Amino acid sequence: MKGFWSYFWVVYMLFFAIPFPMLIYYNTREGLSDTNPYLAIAWLLLSVILWGILIWRWFRNWILMPFKMRRNIDYLLREGEKREARVVESKDGKQVKTDMITKEMTLGLRNFVGTEITEKLELVDSRPGEMRYEKGRIIHLMIDKALKLRPYLIVDTTQANVKAGRMLLIVLVWLGLVGAIIWYYYFSYNMENDGYGWRFMKFYHPLVLCPLILFVSRLGLGMLLKLFSGSDPDTLLHIKYYGVQTMAEVVSATQTGTYINEQPQVKFELRYQDTNGKTYTATLKKIVSLIDIGMVREKAVPIFYLKDKPSEVAFAEDLADLN
Repeated sequence: MKGFWSYFWVVYMLFFAIPFPMLIYYNTREGLSDTNPYLAIAWLLLSVILWGILIWRWFRNWILMPFKMRRNIDYLLREGEKREARVVESKDGKQVKTDMITKEMTLGLRNFVGTEITEKLELVDSRPGEMRYEKGRIIHLMIDKALKLRPYLIVDTTQANVKAGRMLLIVLVWLGLVGAIIWYYYFSYNMENDGYGWRFMKFYHPLVLCPLILFVSRLGLGMLLKLFSGSDPDTLLHIKYYGVQTMAEVVSATQTGTYINEQPQVKFELRYQDTNGKTYTATLKKIVSLIDIGMVREKAVPIFYLKDKPSEVAFAEDLADLN
């Protein structure tokens, strides 16, 4: 069901990024008599730049990324920090092949300063009969101490490979998208120029608006993640692996007036002591689900803080859900 909703929201976003602007434009298209030619060329250049950046990002994420991840995995197996982890929960996922199955696990381990943390990990078990990843089992992880690699954490028995057939399909899809974009420039020019060249280009033309919406959607997703958690994922990951857990007194919890999907953003003022008994105050903002609204009435909550930057804090529950 989780996979269905992931695909649903991707399709939903793509509809508003591509077909929707086209429907609006072609049903409200105006003439060219009052169009500034220099402004039209500026919109044309902007559209080419936006599409060029998107095409490069797709190439990097779809085609180059698998090879980069394989290189990162090889590096982790050689140079990564080896850590012991205990399987807290283990659930069978889908059957990959007759003798292979995916495993969804929650692992318990100590971070780089000795604090107990949990990690969620999904992998393909090529030897399920050995029950290596059942609850209570001890496994070993290889972790990037800089937390910059993707993935930053793997099981020490991981084998990396890039499937040629799948990669060929991805390359063909990418080439198809590039071809479709080029064809759309050709189609738009032949259908709309009316002897005026590119003067039909406007801000709301799909050649400009579609890539712009895709950019804004990506930016908006990052901002939403920060609103919900109170910080960006990279900062949270650093706090998770280098932070110390303690209980913080909730001095105050007030709504900021910002709502996401009718759920309020709350500003927490926290007071806590470090391992040396020194008292610090910190402020965190996060979107609080209406189901978890009781959190604002708590007198104390578990947090993580950095020893070298005590003002950098995060709620323990946010770190537990971090993947």
